[in-house]
Amino acid sequence: MAGGSGRSAGRCRICGRPGAIRIPYANAWFCEEHFPLWLERRIRRVAEKYRMFEGSRRVAVAVSGGKDSVALLHALKAIGDDAGFEVVGVHVDLGIGEFSSASAEAARRNAEMLGIEGVIVDLRRKYGFTIPDAVRSIRRPACSTCGLVKRYALEEAAEDVGADTLATGHNLDDMAQFVAMGYQSGDVEGLARLRPVIPAGRYAVRSVKPLFLVYERETAEYVRMRGLPMVSTRCPLKDATSGGVVREKMLEVEEAMPGFMMRLVQEFADKVQPALADRYLREGEVGRCRICGRPTSRDREICSFCAVRMRAAGTATG
Repeated sequence: MAGGSGRSAGRCRICGRPGAIRIPYANAWFCEEHFPLWLERRIRRVAEKYRMFEGSRRVAVAVSGGKDSVALLHALKAIGDDAGFEVVGVHVDLGIGEFSSASAEAARRNAEMLGIEGVIVDLRRKYGFTIPDAVRSIRRPACSTCGLVKRYALEEAAEDVGADTLATGHNLDDMAQFVAMGYQSGDVEGLARLRPVIPAGRYAVRSVKPLFLVYERETAEYVRMRGLPMVSTRCPLKDATSGGVVREKMLEVEEAMPGFMMRLVQEFADKVQPALADRYLREGEVGRCRICGRPTSRDREICSFCAVRMRAAGTATG
């Protein structure tokens, strides 16, 4: 996306100076000064179209320390200053050795750069286990277990800091992969729940994905051009999945057909997901976990998080 093989640099669409990055689907070049500003405006327009921050006063941003979450934190701080909402960075320390230490440090440094509150939730200290503990105790992929745990910890942390909205850094590449894998497996209920905005209701905070129409390479360039602290190393527990193959092939199609992934995800969000939700999504009566008291399926006495926590702590009976 940056530059382009065999192609001389064009002129920045905004100022006319030599371009540093080409955006193929927009047929435009931008210099290093104006690309970050252009991307922030795009994120703002997406947020406005999907009414992500309507009525928001305090937004918790999930900051893993990677490029997507770092870009999101800085973009939302700029947007929030204009739109009138406060931004708080929330990081979950997963207890994965040096990787987690570096991630927590990146989250802390970015919050300090912006002069905002930054909260670090230590999984071991607060819940009594780490992700490596959980992975050793449970027969399921590490990334699946980690995702479940992070969702719970982030939602609770957002409530604890008084946020009405939780923003996560899922990007366009992530969403395109989720859509494709959902089609491939026929998971209509999962696809029906895959939306850029989940209103408050079952949980106390609204959940939003402001980067769901932003390419991964765009967030990488944003962070590079701004010189922002981030963690670039791969999580040592990350497991290889068939989704990685799908993602790679979709990027090949994107190279040949610029904008393919964006059209796929946007049409899904605007037309397909609402139709699937009407037909397949039935929000039944919500139960309460008998351990933590948080929402769970009506037919479950213990929520998925507490089940993981019990096993990781060595207290499960089954």
